[in-house]
Amino acid sequence: MGKILLKNCEKIHTLDNNLQDILGTLDGHSILIDEEVVKRIDKYENLLDLLDDETKIIECKGKSVLPGFVDPHTHLVFGGDRKEEYMARLTINDAEAIQEIAGTLGMAGSVEKTKAAGFDGLIESSIDKLNNLLINGITTVEIKSGYGIDKDTELMQLRVIQELKNKVPQTLIATYLGGHDWDKEMGKDAYVDFCINEVMPVIEKEKLADMADIWVEEQFFSVEQGRRYLKAAKKHGINGTIHGNELSSVGASKMAAEEGVYSVAHLNYLTDEEIDLMIENDVVGILLPTTDYVKQYMDVLADGRKFIDKGMTVAMATNINPGNYTVSMSLVMNMACRNHGLSGEEALKGATVNAAKALRIDDKYGTIEEGKFADIQIWDTNDFRDVIYKQGVNYVNTVIKHGQIVVEEGVISYL
Repeated sequence: MGKILLKNCEKIHTLDNNLQDILGTLDGHSILIDEEVVKRIDKYENLLDLLDDETKIIECKGKSVLPGFVDPHTHLVFGGDRKEEYMARLTINDAEAIQEIAGTLGMAGSVEKTKAAGFDGLIESSIDKLNNLLINGITTVEIKSGYGIDKDTELMQLRVIQELKNKVPQTLIATYLGGHDWDKEMGKDAYVDFCINEVMPVIEKEKLADMADIWVEEQFFSVEQGRRYLKAAKKHGINGTIHGNELSSVGASKMAAEEGVYSVAHLNYLTDEEIDLMIENDVVGILLPTTDYVKQYMDVLADGRKFIDKGMTVAMATNINPGNYTVSMSLVMNMACRNHGLSGEEALKGATVNAAKALRIDDKYGTIEEGKFADIQIWDTNDFRDVIYKQGVNYVNTVIKHGQIVVEEGVISYL
């Protein structure tokens, strides 16, 4: 791995908050990458003495250069899909009729298909999804378990994530989502005990997860069950995050802030008290715009504009899962602007540096700065707003991960 020079970049949106512009924008600068990191950002003529005969030069005139996207909330490791169910729901409003067409519905169906796929099947399908994320500029991905319920399948999903680290270039963050659903024979309380006593010790021993997640809602886990789960995870050295305030307001985000989680995702029914507590405790709010669209939550959307105006750090994610198959962060940004009140600049921050903060990796990722990892995307436009305005267009030409070119001319090149 040698040097790479990104020469005469029309726009570099560094997202470095030490620069005056909200996006840390530099005009007409060049970036020298050496090994895995950004070595220097300067005018081309000031970098000539640092080049050698082996330096790869990429001409970036007329292009925008940005940090690789960080996707802080996904359910990417799953078996099968819900295509039949999704299509049936478009025209049929009867659960039994849909089930006749699609088989076991919803999460239960995905659990069945995930178990059936097995380790090798999950590896293969996950690589395909991760490559689709990569050509859309996503260089860091959080991935949850949660389609196992039983111990063996949950651990299998987490082991799949660990193995994927050896097969794809992206940085992967593993999350144990034991609290996605529960064993109906056990009941919720006993199932939380099971997660704590049977699964978390193995996760700690094998270092299988960086975070733990639980869905705190009226229909799912209670505030106290969520608190117990998060406290236990912390004792096992696993940091917390939650799904909260998607369907109801039961104090999920209040509890999460009190327990020092990194982030809360969804936030449709967030109270003013919870907003203040999240800000006070440095909890990042993660918007999931495509989920709100797919689930038709358009009457009660997370108020991203209000969150930002009050001082919350707001990120966004694809939330790729069997019921919300999204691989485009550009589409997520578009919907965050259109439906959640963000500006284009705020959306770009939410998909890069703020998303990295949601995972507490913003010291390494999410910005283009000297000394940080060279996770960079080059777009075929000199105006980043095109990705928001021109819906469905992927402007990503080149992706660099840890100083290695992994997408070139829009095509995967690391294989």
